[in-house]
Amino acid sequence: TSPERSDDRLIVGLFLIPIIYGAIANVILFIAVLGNKSMRNTPSYFFLIEITICDLILVFFSIVHQLAGVIFRQAYYGSTYSPLNYVQFFITQCAWWTFVCTLTITAFNRFVCIVFPQYYERLFSRNSSLIFAFSTAIVGISFSLPNLSPCCRLIWFFDDWVSSYYPFTTWYIQFDLGINITASAIIVICYAFVCWRVRQARKGSSNNSKSRRELRICLQVGLMCGVYIFNFTTWNWIPYLATSRWLSAFIASTFYIQSALHPTIAFLFNGQIRNECIVLLGLKTRAQISSGLINPSGTNNRTTNATVMS
Repeated sequence: TSPERSDDRLIVGLFLIPIIYGAIANVILFIAVLGNKSMRNTPSYFFLIEITICDLILVFFSIVHQLAGVIFRQAYYGSTYSPLNYVQFFITQCAWWTFVCTLTITAFNRFVCIVFPQYYERLFSRNSSLIFAFSTAIVGISFSLPNLSPCCRLIWFFDDWVSSYYPFTTWYIQFDLGINITASAIIVICYAFVCWRVRQARKGSSNNSKSRRELRICLQVGLMCGVYIFNFTTWNWIPYLATSRWLSAFIASTFYIQSALHPTIAFLFNGQIRNECIVLLGLKTRAQISSGLINPSGTNNRTTNATVMS
């Protein structure tokens, strides 16, 4: 009907705001990290690069899959249950589960870096970090493979702006919930120890640069953790409290907002990335920043393997 199509156009326009920003921000972040020799050779940044790739995949398929489905409906899919629908969601799921695994490894990376720094170089050397990065991708794809089976496909219902597993009683719903709860628990435990360690460090020397750097790292990982847990809670519990098309649109929008927030958090809390983006956008030259006493982060630009936040 005409009112429904008007709502579709409105929701697509609203969805495009975080999607376009997320696409641009993640591309800038990706180029900035790969364009800086120090960052691309630092093992901790391997996880940031992987998260950025996952976000770009999620953003791309949000446009060609979900938004295209809302705009064109049957003309695009033919049917809600067509292979075009669930196969595209399979690719999205691969990126999503890879992100969840990578974020969990990143939490452990921060835990070791700040709580047990003496073991950091051994556990997160260049080779071991590459192994971790590739392993998270393999595990993420493995977690998504059941979505190709008729027993547990993920479907985008374009009329209602909502995605759901089909059949609605599939065992994969419990699997999804269990993995997200486990990942959230690991992340929260790791970040709790990080906060405790930073608190102890601030008691001893509240004004030194190391303490301030640890606080920024703690804030950065805490925000990433908070965004993920908020979205996980939203997707799994709000539908049991109330249902409507607009509530479904809000739940779907958290995917796009999350992809936009990750690079924003990196820009805000990582001075080296911020400097590189300033150079990339032509706002300042590298010489101006390095000569400078003006550093957006307020600290030395040198980055060590154990103090990088991915």
